Amino acid sequence: MKKIIIPIITVLSFQGGYGAVGPEEPPLLRPEEKQAVEVQTDEFNKALSPTLTESAKSTVRIWSGRTRLAYGTVIGDGHKVLAKLSEVARGVGNLNIEPSNGEVVTANIAGIYNDEDLAVLEFTGTAMTPVKWSTDPVKLGSFLVAPQPSGRPAGFGVVSVLERNLRDTDQAYLGVIGFMNYNGPGVKIQDVAAESGAATAGLRPGNVILKVGERPISGIMELKNSLAGLNPGSKVKLAVLADDQGKTLEVLLGNRPNLPKFPGDRLQLMEQMGGRISRVRDSFSRVIQSDMRLQPDQVGGPVVDLKGHVVGISMARAGRTSSYIMPAAAVENLLKKEPENPSLVNTQRDNRPDRGNRVMPGNRERMQHHMEEMQRLMDFMRDEMNGLQPER
Repeated sequence: MKKIIIPIITVLSFQGGYGAVGPEEPPLLRPEEKQAVEVQTDEFNKALSPTLTESAKSTVRIWSGRTRLAYGTVIGDGHKVLAKLSEVARGVGNLNIEPSNGEVVTANIAGIYNDEDLAVLEFTGTAMTPVKWSTDPVKLGSFLVAPQPSGRPAGFGVVSVLERNLRDTDQAYLGVIGFMNYNGPGVKIQDVAAESGAATAGLRPGNVILKVGERPISGIMELKNSLAGLNPGSKVKLAVLADDQGKTLEVLLGNRPNLPKFPGDRLQLMEQMGGRISRVRDSFSRVIQSDMRLQPDQVGGPVVDLKGHVVGISMARAGRTSSYIMPAAAVENLLKKEPENPSLVNTQRDNRPDRGNRVMPGNRERMQHHMEEMQRLMDFMRDEMNGLQPER
């Protein structure tokens, strides 16, 4: 029988870290192969431990009774912990913090940063070790590790997308809907949102956008990509075909409106394939993306590079192969602001921007929103297909 050799790092990456770094099962393995993976995984975890020694001292588990809610990061004078709001909110009135030495203490929510889904917990007694931030930007492909309080890894992965803003209303907005079945060059406009930059500049249904600046446009996704990285308030020049005549228009980009959520659970079901995901996993203002696979109740702790420098905190398990991390510089800037009153914690989930809105019949912009959601589905399915291993 032909022997199957499975590289340990491939198996670890597939399952988000077998053993100490996560309970997800690896692909089908014979007993002897599984045993080899377990041994090598244990060795791998031990090899990472020296890197996590210091950051583990600033990592805590947060409990409500016997239920682990999340991880947290010790900040300030050692009597405060930064944690994921949507998870710790479930235990209001019965929150306990377990540091690396195992001495559990009672805590309460002292303040919240609602828009970033973060809470500041406070406790009395012996101070814990506050985190030491490293604000040097991480590079694409950098290896990152999230520690457990014990000093073993909770998860690891590489940086797959550099820092970006996930908040829809902070994105630049042109204000047009294109025909999906248009086969000519550029994007043929089906509708223009009232009072948008496109409408003000004179774009009309039937016009064809050929270029954004000097960049030729080949379709709707190319048009969307051409605006990526631009901020509301930016101006772009569009080469447009209108009534068989070419002209150039300058458009002032606005803020994307609060669009209603696409009905149904198709996207969420797709995102959940391969493991549990965080309930709040989008609309963060500054995050980097990694293929790290933390469990939702392991989110909120420090994330370090291979030198042991704390480069950020984990924010959400967002999909089968994606987690979000807020960079250390963004965390420091956030902590300079006064947190909101914790009394808002009981109502904060459904009232956040971009959440809980239902699509209403006749909404002028819902078609564009549906198209964007469908594109997300298509992107996710493509990632799934690329992740499949060919049969041998």
